[in-house]
Amino acid sequence: MKTPNDIRTLTERYFQGETMLEEERLLYQLYQRDDVPQDLLACREMFLDMAALDFSSITGSKPAEAKEPAAEVIPLQHHKISRRWFIAASVALVIGLGSILLFQRSQQEECVAYIYGKKTTELAVVMRELEHSAALVTADSETDAVESQLNEMFNIEEGI
Repeated sequence: MKTPNDIRTLTERYFQGETMLEEERLLYQLYQRDDVPQDLLACREMFLDMAALDFSSITGSKPAEAKEPAAEVIPLQHHKISRRWFIAASVALVIGLGSILLFQRSQQEECVAYIYGKKTTELAVVMRELEHSAALVTADSETDAVESQLNEMFNIEEGI
């Protein structure tokens, strides 16, 4: 592989992860030459650095302290699966947080009363009917104990 097309083809295969170890070592040697095509000069420094790390291509054998790196190669399909899990977890988190926020808004204090069989949610109407009912209950007695108990229960100030 001495032609510029050969180095281009080998470089392309390298970046696609299709080269064998021997082909990579040949690529390191090709990038050490002076006749590297102009469009591949940007890759030259990287391949020279990779050649410096490849002990066996320089000396023919590995130093005693250098060990073969134990890198785990994960196929691309596993990355897609983990990406899908990440997306699914993100969607679940967004839905969960949205549900909590909606639930908290719906839990705000709401005044509901059934007055003469009709549902009423207006606070002023409910309080007016409550005062009217309290007045009816306490009109017959000399003490207004029931009215004061209702006032305490619903935090109504005297004289309203």
